[in-house]
Amino acid sequence: MAANLIKGVFFNEIIERSKSIERKIAFSDGNDLRLLKALNYYEKINNSKYILIGDEKVIIEKIKEAAVKNTDVFTIIDPKKTNRQNEIKEIIKDAFQKKNKKISHEQLEANCLNTSYVASILLKLKEADCTVGGSISSTAELMRAVINILGLVPGKKYLSGAAFVEVPDCIYGSNGKFCIADPAIIPQPTEEQLFDITVSSYDTARSVFNEEPIVGMLSYSTKGSADTEELKKIRNVVERVRNERPEIKIDGELQLDAAIVPEVAKIKVHSSTAAGHANVLIFPDLNSANIGYKIIQRLAKAEVCGTVVQGAARPFNDLSRGCLVADIITLIAMTLLQTKGMDDAGL
Repeated sequence: MAANLIKGVFFNEIIERSKSIERKIAFSDGNDLRLLKALNYYEKINNSKYILIGDEKVIIEKIKEAAVKNTDVFTIIDPKKTNRQNEIKEIIKDAFQKKNKKISHEQLEANCLNTSYVASILLKLKEADCTVGGSISSTAELMRAVINILGLVPGKKYLSGAAFVEVPDCIYGSNGKFCIADPAIIPQPTEEQLFDITVSSYDTARSVFNEEPIVGMLSYSTKGSADTEELKKIRNVVERVRNERPEIKIDGELQLDAAIVPEVAKIKVHSSTAAGHANVLIFPDLNSANIGYKIIQRLAKAEVCGTVVQGAARPFNDLSRGCLVADIITLIAMTLLQTKGMDDAGL
């Protein structure tokens, strides 16, 4: 069924794998017509329950406009009408106090009505298993709610983002499949943050790819053809990953062609087992990652799925505000796989 709407073998496989995973999914941008169209499609192949957060009147109108027939799987939470406003305020105040953060009366009132905050509270209270947002809300707004309310997985210090792309008629990576990081969250990663992005992206790719993830740390330089502090940072991260996670195949710094094209890698880095075969591409900063994956999407006509938020205590993934219905369906499926992976790991 998904093949009628979703292009690309890889993302159809993701949707197929998600069919049997039943969870309670909260949607922080419940007012979005694209979301209702996606759910009208997805609920026919998956028996999850869906919590729509937003303006109740608008949501009901969008449900009718999307021609949704089975509304039994939906629960609507309108932050302006809920009888849990006092509870929500106390949870937000308590979360800020525990982090030694100040919050004004005006900020508290605004956050109580903020759908990303309400979704994070549902996750924190285990009233939802995972969340998808970002089709209306900004990434910054979503991340603030995750950081202030939901928190991080034990042992994690940072949130980061990863996106998946499938390039048609491509022989590189995993037959055109790549995991790209970080296109959404950390603008100028420190060495510590870049290390976290790298290992988190490897782990995310391992849970999604059928093939072994192979990491290429991208740069304008390949293995010492230039020498700057930024390049030293990349080399230090590669060395640390090799020491702390020796099972990870990784190399860098690498220019893109040296990372994914075997013939180029043989010339520039002939002794590497990772260069020329990378399917996890770690960009040096958010600028290059975001530009890079959108170039792939628009010019190579690649299918994309993201952003998968890494490091949150529960999955709360972030759509682009320019997303299509198909993008929403794919990220819902990806989020369910991520949720099952965390559940299986006891997180």
